[in-house]
Amino acid sequence: MENDTKNKPLVVITGASQGIGKALAIKFASENHPCLLISRHIEFISELENKQIIYENVDVTDYKALKSAIEKAEAIYGKTECIINNAGFINIGELRDMDVEKCSYEFDVLVKGVLNGIKAVLSDMSARKSGTIINVSSIGDRKPFPQAVCYHASKHAVRSMAESLQMAEAKNNVRVINVAPGLIKTNIHQNMGISFEEYSKNLGNPTFILPEELADIIMFCWKLPQHICIRDIAVMPTDCDF
Repeated sequence: MENDTKNKPLVVITGASQGIGKALAIKFASENHPCLLISRHIEFISELENKQIIYENVDVTDYKALKSAIEKAEAIYGKTECIINNAGFINIGELRDMDVEKCSYEFDVLVKGVLNGIKAVLSDMSARKSGTIINVSSIGDRKPFPQAVCYHASKHAVRSMAESLQMAEAKNNVRVINVAPGLIKTNIHQNMGISFEEYSKNLGNPTFILPEELADIIMFCWKLPQHICIRDIAVMPTDCDF
């Protein structure tokens, strides 16, 4: 984007405390973008010392808190030019055995959290006729899986939301990008109470994508001219036949 580092636009990243979100934060900050990093449990990231970073502990299901955090960052760095809706988690197991509250919160984070992020910046982007909305979905947005019913249904919704929004905002020059990766090597296994080795074995020891590799791909999509939009991209290991 701009060559003058002082004028690089603000990038908002949700789910930025670890995994994909952390890798994205490091990637965008390395290119001198001011970043607003949002997570329920966000902490200082040592790799981002001396960078233009704002940390906000916010649950993406809370629209008012999310909007307020973005407005505070924009008061310092200007309007959001890119938001990456990345916050998420997955519940694995039989749907019949899961508490309905657990299922509902998963939907809230994965669908309403994305909607809240979009709504927080969309009016300004439309009015300025510039901006990029990137939703980190999953290959699960087109492939069902019996042990993660809510997760996969949510990702289908996110992909559909992106398609509809792209149609609605094309006239306003707003880019909407759906990124659908396969398995990413993160600490998601910890939420399941098992080691990464156990997690990998349960999945058949597949090849994992590194968070940094996905961050490189997202940065490539972002760096394209505003009139070019990679609307939907599936990212999988070459040796995966899924």
